[in-house]
Amino acid sequence: MKKYDAIFILNDRKYEDGGEAFSKKVEEQIVALGGGDVTVKNMGRKQFARAIGKRTSGLYLRFFLNLPEDKVSEFIESYRLDNTVLRTVVYNYEIPENPVTLDLNK
Repeated sequence: MKKYDAIFILNDRKYEDGGEAFSKKVEEQIVALGGGDVTVKNMGRKQFARAIGKRTSGLYLRFFLNLPEDKVSEFIESYRLDNTVLRTVVYNYEIPENPVTLDLNK
């Protein structure tokens, strides 16, 4: 299992509850795919620099989760045709053991 960071941009007109119902649905799907340890951060409604379709703003939800590597594509694909989801991105959230540091004072 690996750690991932998933960000969803939702059509803010479709969710009256601030995305609570959507976040519960995502959490249930993560557990069904064999994942767990889900943390949800509601980042609120934000204006876009450029419109997505006819939408000029969206509701941002960020999920930190553990998921088997072979289930990530299935997780992403399940939201591809959802008309309430404007954008989805999933990042690998593994932090390297020995991160590279730069000394800019040289």
